[in-house]
Amino acid sequence: AAVRKSGSDFLFPVIAQPIPASAMAPAMAAGVMRRAAVAGSLRRPAVGTANASKRSCLWGSDARRGLTILAASPPIWRPAVARPGSLVGGQLLLRRNYLESADYAISVKSMEDPLRVLQFMAEHPDSDTRTHEAALRALGRLTNLQNYQQVVEDGRFHAILGSLASRLDDCDARMLSMVADATARFRTSTPELGELAQRLAEVVVRREDAFNPRNLANVAIALAIRGVRDVATVEFIKAEALKLIDDLEPSHCVVLLEAFRRWGIFDRQLVDLVVERMSDEVDRFTARDVVDAFAVISRLGLARGFLLRRLCTLSFENLRQFTPRELTKMAYSLAKLRFLAQGNIDDLADALAPELHRLMGSQITELLYALAMADGRHQIELARSLVGQYVADKKARPIQSLRSLIDFAWAVLALDLVDEFPEEFKSALADIFERTPPQNRGPLMKLFDAICAIELQHQSLGITVPPVWRAACDDADRFEMDRLESSRLHNELVMRFDHLRGTANGTRWQLRMQRGMQCGPYRVDMLDEDSKICIDIETVSWPTSRKLKHRLLTELGYRPLRLEYWDWRRARTEEDQNIYLQREVTNLLEAQR
Repeated sequence: AAVRKSGSDFLFPVIAQPIPASAMAPAMAAGVMRRAAVAGSLRRPAVGTANASKRSCLWGSDARRGLTILAASPPIWRPAVARPGSLVGGQLLLRRNYLESADYAISVKSMEDPLRVLQFMAEHPDSDTRTHEAALRALGRLTNLQNYQQVVEDGRFHAILGSLASRLDDCDARMLSMVADATARFRTSTPELGELAQRLAEVVVRREDAFNPRNLANVAIALAIRGVRDVATVEFIKAEALKLIDDLEPSHCVVLLEAFRRWGIFDRQLVDLVVERMSDEVDRFTARDVVDAFAVISRLGLARGFLLRRLCTLSFENLRQFTPRELTKMAYSLAKLRFLAQGNIDDLADALAPELHRLMGSQITELLYALAMADGRHQIELARSLVGQYVADKKARPIQSLRSLIDFAWAVLALDLVDEFPEEFKSALADIFERTPPQNRGPLMKLFDAICAIELQHQSLGITVPPVWRAACDDADRFEMDRLESSRLHNELVMRFDHLRGTANGTRWQLRMQRGMQCGPYRVDMLDEDSKICIDIETVSWPTSRKLKHRLLTELGYRPLRLEYWDWRRARTEEDQNIYLQREVTNLLEAQR
């Protein structure tokens, strides 16, 4: 190679003689491999592709369809040839910056200390948006209970957020989705995270038709987690979701439902279309998709029997493809939906048996709760084993979630195991009452049942309920009872009872039902004061089974009757509903003769 000279400056070498292709090939291959290794983390899929590297349908690879594996073409190597007047040095500078950007992002991802991430970004404040996004994601991954406050209150963390906020207008839809997802990785919101999320929402609503289903779902759930719920944002997400409804995959459907649930918005049009899309795409559900779908449906209280039946059939035919964690979550969700039969409990117990000893914390209490909800007394030995396992885990890891403690206390009462584990039960309640009552009504309603049972059945334990907890539980139960009292289901039942008559033990009966009546410490859906028949409906939105409540009402002299929601749904006509109610009331009266 010869070098051209211009004055005293050396320009880029030019090829003086052609090099044979056979000699050039190894060098080209080595160069391609080096550049691919450095730049691999920056490759992006084309809009509309799906990340399927870890997705597999429940029935194996033969039935997989519609999934695209991300692949990016390697960079093409071309020898640089200097031309008169060209600025090859500037091109090299741009390429060096490109490689530095890739190195920075890879370096940030590899760090295991959040303070190192903050220091690195403070030393490289001019890094590109991709590096800032990688830093924010790494911080979300590395923060824990011990260092969370230290990280989010650090000025260097605020500088990262401010830099990202100033660059959002120049980001494409994919980068906006990645930034949104990174903001959602933090445990709780801070004013600075909230400001970034709000700024992100302002940019997003101006990008009509720019998002693919995956990116839209990521943006929706991230903004919902960070509490951004202004009308413009919600309407934009809804409009874009309706446009993309035919392209949504099961995971996208689940995330969108969860986002609107967190916003506290139930849009029937959107929910109906998303559920219909999920029903059409059942053959594309992975194990994780099934578990997440059950979870969001149970949290929403969606009584969609057709979809649930198809997902349950798919799941229980392939239980071995679920992890123990997924099986406990599935059992928990189905139990809340009243869609878990005792035969299903046996199947789940058999599938979990080899890995039962590996369950921890909330996984144990989720399975225990499912046993109590399905009245799984035939699996009482399994319940005893789970109680002992949770107690041992609680000693090894003293900090347990409030939800798991409340689930444990309610399940022990519902399965009538308090007398066998009195100290463990008292210890769980003591841990609960040391904390502040949550805003979520679900755990408070479970604890309301537990408090009533303690006051009626277990006074000898000497448990004192703090007034603040008692008031919070009373308010939660009263609010939910008032909400359900005016529901269409309750109105249907009252109309049927107004004209319902029957015969039991040779005596004709007619009930005059009154709504929301007080029976001891409880309120019931309906009560006939003359016969003391009290009725509760096992709705899918109520967080506990009424079995424990009705056991205590029986001891108080009432005649409780539980009406199963799914049995009532199967009675399609007025005649079928009258026959169902007449049979249930007659059986109750004859059984208590």
